[in-house]
Amino acid sequence: MRVVRMSGRLEVRVTVCPPDNRRRDLDNVQKALLDALAKGGAYRDDSQIDRLMVERGPVTPGGKVLVVITQMPGSTGEHA
Repeated sequence: MRVVRMSGRLEVRVTVCPPDNRRRDLDNVQKALLDALAKGGAYRDDSQIDRLMVERGPVTPGGKVLVVITQMPGSTGEHA
């Protein structure tokens, strides 16, 4: 599988699907996740992110996190 590193200004949508109904803070997921995506080559640096949306999804056995990364409208693809 070929990984394409995104450039330009980005929007990141995150859906956190917990494994059970225990209380969890969504803000605890963001920093580690965004750093891991950069280290994994999804984008150069998390400073490229202009819009970040995080929401809680349905309880899912084993838990999961869904991430959608798109280039912001009007972004030239250059890292500013």
